[in-house]
Amino acid sequence: MFPAPQGGYLSLDNWRTREWYDGLDAAGIDRRGPYHLRRTFASEALAAGISIFELSRLMGASAREIDRAYGHLVRDAEDTIRARLDARADQTGVYLASGGSGETDT
Repeated sequence: MFPAPQGGYLSLDNWRTREWYDGLDAAGIDRRGPYHLRRTFASEALAAGISIFELSRLMGASAREIDRAYGHLVRDAEDTIRARLDARADQTGVYLASGGSGETDT
């Protein structure tokens, strides 16, 4: 993916040993592969309420790929979704989720 100074491409093992680990050490982060931090980013973004669609844009992957890899992290988010819909309904008077003011769905 990244061209080497002498042509060809960087060796992932060389890059990890020469650059990546030094950066992690300097940041005080335990040594791990770059994809571990990608997973951490995805997990934290989903926990913060970033949608799978938004995350797919940030990570350069399809929503299907994000759902397949990280979707299990948001499976228990139904309560959060209901709360957001109810909060929106309180603003607009349009109730889409159960548990609102008792008005019917529109």
